[in-house]
Amino acid sequence: MPADAYNHTDSEFLKSENNQNRDAGSTASTAILVGDRLLVANVGDSRAVICRGGNAFAVSRDHKPDQSDERQRIEDAGGFVMWAGTWRVGGVLAVSRAFGDRLLKQYVVADPEIQEEKIDSSLEFLILASDGLWDVVTNEVWESSHLTGTPE
Repeated sequence: MPADAYNHTDSEFLKSENNQNRDAGSTASTAILVGDRLLVANVGDSRAVICRGGNAFAVSRDHKPDQSDERQRIEDAGGFVMWAGTWRVGGVLAVSRAFGDRLLKQYVVADPEIQEEKIDSSLEFLILASDGLWDVVTNEVWESSHLTGTPE
């Protein structure tokens, strides 16, 4: 179901951009609690991190063009990945999955990866954030041993 929602969002995003003659994109992470299961879906470099028993770890994977499976998918679709300060799809976009980005849509898909986590009393918290946070803060800064106030 999250995959349908992500693809519908992508379609609506592209439709709205078409009316405004723009070509923008976005990434996303979402979490849905179903009973004792946490389903996390993401596209791009937005990330979901949980803290369980004092240890923080990602429950999503950033979609970067230099990852072997992402690069292969892009090249199989006729695209290319090149270094331009960072690895980029078509020399332009630093993520390999996103909503929108019409000019690269053939290579940059909005198909989410979905992870599942069992929820129990050891789960302390969940953080959903974009690269604006993750480019400057590590997952580990959220571990209980580091939380003595505000993350640095």
